[in-house]
Amino acid sequence: MPFVEKSLASIQARLLAVFLITTLLAVSIVFAFNQWLRVQLLAEADNALLVSAVQIADRIDEFHRSNRKALSVGSRLPDLIYFLKADEETRSDPELRERTRIILDSIEMEPWDEYYVLSQAILDRNGRNILDTAQDNIKADESQQEYFRAALLGGSVTISPIQYRPDLGGIYFYYAVPLREHEAPTTIIGVLRIQFSIANIQNIVFDNVRGSDLNIAVFDENYVRIADNQHEELLFRSIAGFSPEEITALKSQYALPPLRDEDVSFPMPGLADALSNTHREKIVSGYTIPDSDGEERLAIIKLETVPWYLVMSQPASQYYQTVQRQTAGILILAISLTFVALLASYLISERITKPIRALTAVAEQVAEGQLHIKAPITSRDEVGTLAKTFNMMTTELELAHATLEERVQQRTQELSNANERLTYEIAERKRYEKQALELALEQERRRILSEFILKASHEFKTPLSIINMNSYMVKRLLPDEKYRYIDTIEKQVNYIDGLVSRMVLLSRLDGEAPTPLQYVPVDTFMRQVYAREEESFQEKNASVDLDLQAKDVWIFADSDLMFVAVQNILENALKNSKDPVEISIKTRTHNETVSIVIADNGIGIPEDLQTHVFESFFRADKAHSTRGFGLGLPLAKRIIETVGGIIELESKVGKGTTVTITLSTKEKPHV
Repeated sequence: MPFVEKSLASIQARLLAVFLITTLLAVSIVFAFNQWLRVQLLAEADNALLVSAVQIADRIDEFHRSNRKALSVGSRLPDLIYFLKADEETRSDPELRERTRIILDSIEMEPWDEYYVLSQAILDRNGRNILDTAQDNIKADESQQEYFRAALLGGSVTISPIQYRPDLGGIYFYYAVPLREHEAPTTIIGVLRIQFSIANIQNIVFDNVRGSDLNIAVFDENYVRIADNQHEELLFRSIAGFSPEEITALKSQYALPPLRDEDVSFPMPGLADALSNTHREKIVSGYTIPDSDGEERLAIIKLETVPWYLVMSQPASQYYQTVQRQTAGILILAISLTFVALLASYLISERITKPIRALTAVAEQVAEGQLHIKAPITSRDEVGTLAKTFNMMTTELELAHATLEERVQQRTQELSNANERLTYEIAERKRYEKQALELALEQERRRILSEFILKASHEFKTPLSIINMNSYMVKRLLPDEKYRYIDTIEKQVNYIDGLVSRMVLLSRLDGEAPTPLQYVPVDTFMRQVYAREEESFQEKNASVDLDLQAKDVWIFADSDLMFVAVQNILENALKNSKDPVEISIKTRTHNETVSIVIADNGIGIPEDLQTHVFESFFRADKAHSTRGFGLGLPLAKRIIETVGGIIELESKVGKGTTVTITLSTKEKPHV
């Protein structure tokens, strides 16, 4: 690169090169920012288009939800059930039929315009139309209709596919809901169905886009365009390409309009693929009409209540207009900045390099040994400071030679000290990284354990619930003398469920999940604990000494979790005590703390194992003669620590165990 080196030999040339590179870098940043801003603007435009589409889709879904709710309420009207259950002679009564027809017609479906509700009918269990607001439909057999079978079998409100039947009211769809007897076992005895015109959906679309330039189209499950505010000539044509056999089959189900086969669809494979892939991509570029000469930006929403699709589109030229104006403005700005920067670079470099060239000439003379030569100081800026410093350097140059060896030794010592500090810092950093790694491993271990416990608890809870339910059902079927077997099953299931709940609670506490705290009166709380555990004491024939001396003393804690902690300690005491079982429960106050002391006359814990009793899943009973996972005391410790308390244990083999909980007291809250 001899040419480049020669071209950049002078400081002025290098400054100009630096300024040029800086300018180009700034321009590049401007262009990059323009590209980023372009992406953001497009994303905002996409989001605005998608939000508008979602709002209209929600309006259609809300239309269906509202009508399903109204239909569900209507299906419980006693007069309709009475008419359906009546015999033929009773139904033939003109007064009863008219009253029932008025009630049927009064079901408040949205919209409340009779023009859009084509008919409302009651069908018996065989699908026969026994009453209809459209008189011509009465006695018609609707048993083979999909909406009838779906309501009869599904047991809930159903919405039928769109039917293209000019002979029966045009283009419409049905709502259907089963009618049930009011008394148990609430058997389905018929179906209430309502016939709606497709004009309802079209009106929703028109009302929501009136006054805007957006195009809204709605397609049914066969990709038939059932609503379009700009292209009425494409209504009720499918965008899917059907074979003659498929067209025949769909027409037989009235799922396509009764047109000539070649007029049934205008195939648009790109739009059809976009509809089928809406779960992956909701904003795409494409076309909503065949042979379109301009690309559009499409927002596609699949409705929640029915298998229909809503497509909102806007011409790409209009869509990108703002972004294109912004790009042109950025380009003009970049060119202007480049020209101004180049001119400023030349002027600045000339002013900076002139005194530097003078200083360079003096430096060449000093290099030849003329130490008495002084550089001219023509300014007070950095170059002037440099000239002044240069003059001081020439004055001290000889002195520097004399003290060079001493400075070398001093510098060597400084480097040695710096090396020692660096070695220490490296060792400290390695130690910190090791601690951080150990902490991360411990956190990951806790996370994996918590995740396992949550999943395992879920897997346990379901079968346990099933066992409990089935044992309850079996208990109702067995004679009284067999109840003890079912009671045993229920006790074991409840025991396992308690273990699972403890594991889940321990996992939640390990995860440091916040718990709601409240003011708790200590003695009142302990009396409640004693009352809830009294049955367990009686089962063990335990003698309990309740000595409470913390009257009007309060703590700030989660009372439910505190109950779990104290209950676990009492259960350990009952489980490990020997006959006759003796348990002591005391409360004592000490300045600003209160103690809860629970002592038993149990088998005790060996001294070498006492340091491990608060570890999860640790059991002092190595023979496993008692049941449990070793979660009672660890869970109690975690709960006590969440409120800033301390739990301590003292035990002697053969003499019993004493557990002391120490908590900070709080002033009585003002009610």
